[in-house]
Amino acid sequence: MNKKIIFSTLIAILVSFTGTFAFAQVPPGTGATTPVPPGTGSNTSNPPAKMIKLENPIKAKNLKDLLLSLVDFAIFIGSIVAVFTFIWVGFKLVMAQGNPGEIDKAKEWFTAAIIGTAILISSKVIVEVVRNTLASSGLVNEELLK
Repeated sequence: MNKKIIFSTLIAILVSFTGTFAFAQVPPGTGATTPVPPGTGSNTSNPPAKMIKLENPIKAKNLKDLLLSLVDFAIFIGSIVAVFTFIWVGFKLVMAQGNPGEIDKAKEWFTAAIIGTAILISSKVIVEVVRNTLASSGLVNEELLK
C-alpha cells in the first residue's frame, strides 16, 4: 500500500512540473520570421526577426545575494513545515489517549520540532557566523563576502 502512495505522489510531482518548462520562441502573431544567415543570399520578402529580450529571473547580482535569497526561501519553506509539524505533534498527543509509549513518542517529536525551529530561526545568524569566520581566518577574501 505504501509503495502505491509513494509512486502516485512521485507521478503527481512529475506531472505538476511538466507545465513549468518554458522555451524561448517568438510569440505567434508578432510577424517575426527567421533571419537568413549572412552570405546565403538576400531575403527581401521577409524582414529580420524582432529581438526578444530575456530577463534574468534571479534578482541576485552575485553569489552572496543568491545564497542569502536561498536561505530566505529555505526559512519560508521551513516555517511552513514547522507549523505543520507542531499540528502533527498535537494530533499525536491527542491520539495517544493516555498511552505512555505514544505520549513519549509525541514528546520526542515535540523536542525535535523545537530544536529544528530554533535552528531555522537562527539560520541567518549561522550564515553570518560562518561568513565572518571564513573572512577572519583568511580562507576567503573579505571583499568577496561583501
